[in-house]
Amino acid sequence: MRKMSSLKPQPITSMLIKYQALIPHLQKKMHAMYVLVGADQYLLNDAALSIKKAWAKVGETDTKIIHINGTNDWTHLQEEANSYSLFAEHVLIDARLDKKTLDSAGKAKLTQYLQQANPRCLILLHASAVPIKSLQWLVSHAQVVVVQLVPLAESALKQWIATQFTQRSISFSADVPSLIHQYSQGNMLACAQNIEKLALISDDTSVLSAEIARTQLIDQCEFQLYELADACHAADSSKAIHLLRLACHHRAEPTLILWLLTQEIRQLMKLSLLLKHGVILSTACDQLKIWPQRVTSYGMSLKRLANTDLRQLLHESKRLDERIKTSQSHQVWHGLEQLALSLCLGGSAY
Repeated sequence: MRKMSSLKPQPITSMLIKYQALIPHLQKKMHAMYVLVGADQYLLNDAALSIKKAWAKVGETDTKIIHINGTNDWTHLQEEANSYSLFAEHVLIDARLDKKTLDSAGKAKLTQYLQQANPRCLILLHASAVPIKSLQWLVSHAQVVVVQLVPLAESALKQWIATQFTQRSISFSADVPSLIHQYSQGNMLACAQNIEKLALISDDTSVLSAEIARTQLIDQCEFQLYELADACHAADSSKAIHLLRLACHHRAEPTLILWLLTQEIRQLMKLSLLLKHGVILSTACDQLKIWPQRVTSYGMSLKRLANTDLRQLLHESKRLDERIKTSQSHQVWHGLEQLALSLCLGGSAY
């Protein structure tokens, strides 16, 4: 009697990769469809450009852009993917989905297409706002690669900066990537612009030093009030001090900054009172017209700051206001730094 095969079903290979893995992946094999997910605009643009460059190597390509807003657009996408171009042998469809969900019509059309994908067509789907969880059916598909574009952590971003210089055959001192990261405040677009600027002044015979780099860099961290408030709530004292010193350097009006910090202190005092009366945090924030995305950060501040801390900070705000009015400007910025540090550290700066 013939024995039946004992082969076990092969596990499905996950086709979910990070930005850092995209280039090596493209060098091995091209797939029928790539889906870009993530909010970092630089990473989105750079990943799309890398995919387009890799696809261009197969031959002359005709690129078509399709904006997905409804069911008819999915039908149009499927038709274009299955048709041939009059101008080139290969086609790249650059599909832009601005919604936060991939609806049933889109899922049905893509599933139908992928059953017999056109080998001369590549679909590049921008789905930056769609959660990864709702794309699991694509992650497990053999012909689809989902690229998750998450902002790089500090160490990874510094390594990326170093790699960019290495790829350009530019020698650099070990502290240059950290310096660029500091001046760009972790913004990849700003990092890329600074790298390009430094590449223009570099040559093959000299080493790019921190001193040379510093003369060319411009601090990209423009002072913005909401960033200072968010830094204080997040207990990011380094960023809060950096923003304040940048504001001082740019001769920002200290009264406006004091007003902002004082408003945050008053809001925290009102929140604390509502919570004391049994109102839950989300409801209390809603009553005070605090944006939903800032509820968590206000909650973090309330864990650090007791009512006595907040009353002391409000008292210090009044003292700073008197200094400003009496033109004691040399003491004001130091006082603003202490006030911000107190919000970050729980009232311990005084």
